[in-house]
Amino acid sequence: MKKFIVLLLLTSFSLSLTAQPLRKITYKMMIETAEVSMETGDYLNALDYYKMAYEDKKEKEISLKIAQVYYLLKDYKYAANYYKRILRRDKKNEYFEHKLFYGKSLKRLNEYQDAYTELVEYARATEDPDGRAEAMLEIRGMEMYNELADNVEMEFTPLDDNINKAFSIYGASVHPDGSLYFGSFDSRKKIVLNGEAENENAKIYVAKPDASGMFSELTPLGEHINRPEFSSVHPSFSADGQRMYFTRVLLQNNEIKDAKLFVSQLKETEWSPPMELMNVNGADFNSLHPAVGELFGQEVLYFISDMAGGKGGYDIYYATIGSDGSYSNPVNLGSAINTVDDELSPYFVDGKLYYSTNGLSGLGGFDIYFSVWDGQKWAKPENMGKGYNSSVDDLFFSIDEDGRKGFLLSSRPYKGKRKLQSETCCDHLFKISARQLIINLLAEVYNEEGPLTDAKIELLDMSKVNPADPVTRSNFNGNSFNFLLTQDIAYKAIVTHKGYDPKTIEFTTAGILDDYTVKKQVTLEKMAPEVQIVKINEPIRLNNIYYDYDDFKILPDAEQDLETLMGLMIKYDDMVIELSSHTDARGKTDYNQRLSQKRANAAKSWLVENGIEDDRIKPVGYGESQILNRCKNGVNCSDDDHRFNRRTEFKIIAGPTTIEIEKQVNSEE
Repeated sequence: MKKFIVLLLLTSFSLSLTAQPLRKITYKMMIETAEVSMETGDYLNALDYYKMAYEDKKEKEISLKIAQVYYLLKDYKYAANYYKRILRRDKKNEYFEHKLFYGKSLKRLNEYQDAYTELVEYARATEDPDGRAEAMLEIRGMEMYNELADNVEMEFTPLDDNINKAFSIYGASVHPDGSLYFGSFDSRKKIVLNGEAENENAKIYVAKPDASGMFSELTPLGEHINRPEFSSVHPSFSADGQRMYFTRVLLQNNEIKDAKLFVSQLKETEWSPPMELMNVNGADFNSLHPAVGELFGQEVLYFISDMAGGKGGYDIYYATIGSDGSYSNPVNLGSAINTVDDELSPYFVDGKLYYSTNGLSGLGGFDIYFSVWDGQKWAKPENMGKGYNSSVDDLFFSIDEDGRKGFLLSSRPYKGKRKLQSETCCDHLFKISARQLIINLLAEVYNEEGPLTDAKIELLDMSKVNPADPVTRSNFNGNSFNFLLTQDIAYKAIVTHKGYDPKTIEFTTAGILDDYTVKKQVTLEKMAPEVQIVKINEPIRLNNIYYDYDDFKILPDAEQDLETLMGLMIKYDDMVIELSSHTDARGKTDYNQRLSQKRANAAKSWLVENGIEDDRIKPVGYGESQILNRCKNGVNCSDDDHRFNRRTEFKIIAGPTTIEIEKQVNSEE
């Protein structure tokens, strides 16, 4: 699937079927509606109806359809969970070919080790040459992780939610006057395409910088640019700022029917009515992503197109701009740049062409590459490395001639990201800036035999009152880690690896005035796991699953135990459990009963969302009926003592009569 073809990634249609009472919708109608929705690119409605159908008949093929839709929505967490749900029980390898997209989903989640394992197994065994080639491209991208630059000298900062709303941004450029132009939807909610909403099409907005350099007030361009029946996106400018190029897109249902390039002239302070670029547009192909640059000493317009005769997918083309404002016929940049897959968002500055592609090995889906023009030919493209590229999609890169500031679009997660479907659903705008002072941590992890791969390091800023949001790095095929640091800060780094005791290191950047690398070597020692035999109907306490008083939300610390329990249920795939929750004695008995049921349901929901079958978990709320300490009604206790009673347990109620677990949870006496 060409990622950017579905411009309205998170919109849905108003279907007449949804108005019918659910009891009247047959299984056949659900499937037919889902399939029609898929054909029109309406993935949200397709997802709803496939999930309804799965609840009706629990068919594996429908579960795989759900996984596919989640992948198309770039909701890789749920896609991976649904693929895993089928593949781990596929003893006959009936669904082996789905390992490709399972592995790709894991890679997009930055779970490189698991992704590598799945993709290598797929590549070795598949009989599909195209699938093998696709898998090998993903594998080589992960293998080159440690060869790519860390780019510690650059900082990548998401713009605030005044610009980065829930929807994707479709192209962004800075005008020479400092104003930021970008294409987007002025909406914070999913859009229903019913012909009535004012925001059914994307518009080009301009944001003026304030005195501090922040982009605040947004203004849509006039309707001569943002025609109501089209989406206007991908703005870019000539070097003098007098011409604005953009893409005007006509949608059919939820996919692109036609995309053409236009140019508008700046008349004093207003943009003129745009003119279509006839030579670079065509009736039977799409043209998008314009960018002005140079080639052979002449001004040219770079753009992408799927016109016939290309190398495959969307290719990068150029058209020479004449002194009279004319445009030559498009010329393909050739196989030095274009691949059999898609090339997007060209940008030319200082003799270099930057662009994004999924046709070369990369860290994620679309990676940013660059190629140098020597006056006659393009050099071999080079990957921009870490920071510029992530485990997901990175595109629309731009940088000034000094190489010290610019922008890119990325679907990478970040703290505070507004989202409609998932952390990775949408492309948001990041500012790139060169650091004035570069302080970094270079940590290397070893065991007694030498370098230890596939470790994880969490770095905490100890200057904060509650250092709750660590920066986490993992390295599946190497033992070195690089973190950017801030001046005059105390840090703690926690180094972990499965099967090893964790180790903590502490250091400070106080007094560092020049560029400096803090070097640390950590040697981990193997853990001697204690194995516990658990019998049927024996309650097992999940130590880390506590709750705030009067609340049923799963706290972040709970995921460790829930992942342990999930691993047990994967290992013992016929095991059925009772998952029980308990409150403390405060509050009314009836209320506590209802609250504990909500807590048990929340824990079950986490497991089901991560691929465990619904019918293998029986959630039960016991309220305050099983207090473990003296803190019963009327007894004065501290909150810590009360918290001890707010817990979750599980016990086997069907399947194996005994299981082995490492002692990370405690059986109740």
